[in-house]
Amino acid sequence: MRSTELDSLRGAAAFAVLLWHTTASSLHGFLVGSHFAPVASPWYNLIMYSPLRIFSAGPEAVWLFFILSGFVLTRSAASPHYRWDAYYPSRIIRLYLPIIAAVLLTALTFILLPRQVTPANSPFVGGLPNDYGLGLMVRDMTLLTGTTSANVPLWSLQWEVLFSILLPIYVLAARSMPKLALAASVALIVASVWTDSLFLLYMPMFLIGSVLGFHWEAIADRLRVVAAGDLRGTLLGTAGVLVAVFLITSSYTFNFFIIQQAGTRSLVTSNAFTLLRLAGIVLLLCLALTFPPLRRVLRWRPLVALGTISFSLYLTHGPLTIGLAFVMGPGIGTTIVQIVGSLALAVAFYFGVEKWAHRLSRHVARTIRDRWKPAPAPAAAEA
Repeated sequence: MRSTELDSLRGAAAFAVLLWHTTASSLHGFLVGSHFAPVASPWYNLIMYSPLRIFSAGPEAVWLFFILSGFVLTRSAASPHYRWDAYYPSRIIRLYLPIIAAVLLTALTFILLPRQVTPANSPFVGGLPNDYGLGLMVRDMTLLTGTTSANVPLWSLQWEVLFSILLPIYVLAARSMPKLALAASVALIVASVWTDSLFLLYMPMFLIGSVLGFHWEAIADRLRVVAAGDLRGTLLGTAGVLVAVFLITSSYTFNFFIIQQAGTRSLVTSNAFTLLRLAGIVLLLCLALTFPPLRRVLRWRPLVALGTISFSLYLTHGPLTIGLAFVMGPGIGTTIVQIVGSLALAVAFYFGVEKWAHRLSRHVARTIRDRWKPAPAPAAAEA
């Protein structure tokens, strides 16, 4: 399933991840703020601990990727003519060719932008590796045993690959027991906070997206008042967008003050804010497909362009951003160069790698479908 609105939403999320990594690596105040510690600058505090954090909410953007993957892949798989034998080869090509190219690009940045830690570097940068051997590259290329931190965003791709493998199970659960699937997803996510299990945290997010995708027509029908385009729908939709932003950033807006008062994080509040943020992401996704003003915003050409290169931007910005932070040191100038350079590199990577991988993926899927297409029935003999 292709949707301009969803592609643009994915592009905005990729840009939020870019902003999170650039500011954390080159502006020390943002790194401090990510740990819910007070920042000296009132401007940093305003950006970090208010709904403005939506523009650099990196972790929440990745959660959106997971839910979107569940939504889109399940809607495609729900088609009565879907071919699973074509899905797996094409999906492997679609994911792994860009990943392998991104790993090779990462190795190149280690050569061109030497990583030598200095006292001026952000602690975020100083904690990352300064070499990238063949064994580490193979680990990142396969994603079978986790990833290194040489290309920071690659960590999420291991969960994407696992979900891609398990997609039939997700589709079956979303189709046959959606309410139980949602309840189980919430329970597992709550359990993840208590057990510190990333598997229990991330994999249910795909299931939430799968349930939304499989039953989207019924959900959209319930949201028809928002899609109507009249005054009532506009007011409700606008309120919905504001609530979604408020929920997505609720942890930053309120958890900061809770932690400052209590002196430590609470598992109870962490659970609550995790669920609130997920609710905000789901609400935003639903409104992106139904609320006309938001749909018009998401059809804005710069956002559409971001959506087109979103996967390339996500795969390639990490090593360039970190390499520039090592070479240039902290500062707003570094941040600007990181952002501009990452966008330019993503465009080049899209046209040089991702677009061709996507074409090859579709060609393989089409070839498999055509090879096993049933032969037409013979024409009846004339009387």
